[in-house]
Amino acid sequence: MKANIFEILEVDNLFELGINLVTIVVVIILAYLAYQVGLKLIKKVMKIEESKYVSADAGKIIYLGLKTLLKYGLTFLVILISLEIFEFEVIGPEEVRTIGTTILKIIGIIILAKITINLGRQLIDHVFDPERDEERKLINERRKKTLNGLLKSLLLYVVYFLAGMMILENLGIRTSSILAGVGVLGLAVSFGAQSLIKDVITGFFIMFEDQYSVGEYVVAADVFGEVQELGLRTTRIREWTGQIHIIPNGEIGKVTNYSRGEMMALITVGIAYEEDINKAIEVLAKEGKQAAQELTSIVTEPVVQGVTELADSSVNIRVICETIPGEQWAIERELRRRFKMALDREGIEIPYPRRVIIDNSKTTTSDNTSEE
Repeated sequence: MKANIFEILEVDNLFELGINLVTIVVVIILAYLAYQVGLKLIKKVMKIEESKYVSADAGKIIYLGLKTLLKYGLTFLVILISLEIFEFEVIGPEEVRTIGTTILKIIGIIILAKITINLGRQLIDHVFDPERDEERKLINERRKKTLNGLLKSLLLYVVYFLAGMMILENLGIRTSSILAGVGVLGLAVSFGAQSLIKDVITGFFIMFEDQYSVGEYVVAADVFGEVQELGLRTTRIREWTGQIHIIPNGEIGKVTNYSRGEMMALITVGIAYEEDINKAIEVLAKEGKQAAQELTSIVTEPVVQGVTELADSSVNIRVICETIPGEQWAIERELRRRFKMALDREGIEIPYPRRVIIDNSKTTTSDNTSEE
């Protein structure tokens, strides 16, 4: 015998069926309203349309994930409530309450993690604010950008890791065993990646202590050149001849920086022993003063320090001047050129190696002729 609809839905009459259907419609409407309110709340927290903290792609992925979780969670609750209205014992009210609470907790954890990341990034931006740092003058622009990005990345990974652990706990998964396994795995990896860890730690302290930055001339690991890139693991240095050296940060011990503060250009000029020393010093001082007026890279007027050495074939005179960072070598080359031209104009000789050839054959012929 076929059962009618009243028997299947376990209702006594059409009126009771109508009441149950109306109740389900009301539940669906409430679920829809809850869905819309939830979306607005998620959008507000995520700042999906005008976020300055999350990239567009990352923001959309997180938003779509929360939207899907909210949608199917509410749909599942509507189905369970509808079955309960018609007294189908699929799942008890206590289980419904537990599942709903778990879903809400997971959504709350994700939203709280997002709020924490946004607040943390705002705090980091505030700490490295140019207006605040202008008074202290402790951190330059390159260092601020490097540390800002590094701390934000660290914050992102830490918060997401903690949020993931909390979500797993709410799903009934024991995170203690997971952490123990991760610890053992990390210990095993650390033995095989000691050099990598050393490189990363050294790179962090290079950035934090501001030992050098991109664009500066340094000597690091016996390599001299311009810093092209500074990362947590490696440093790229380009020599003046064009070669690029990729140096693991762990190999960098002593660092010499030629681009911090005012640099010193040093020129040594040698004159012949027969020349007037005072006149040569006067010519060099005059030419140095003229160069300081014409060359913007010179910070202080060149100073003739005097005779620094009585060499085998020359009297050496030293000239020094302060220059802007990185320009000391160009200034040295230019001053040498100017000093040479100035000494030539004044007839002051700069000694150089000479070779005298004695032709013995001509001397012998001359002697024989005179005897005849």
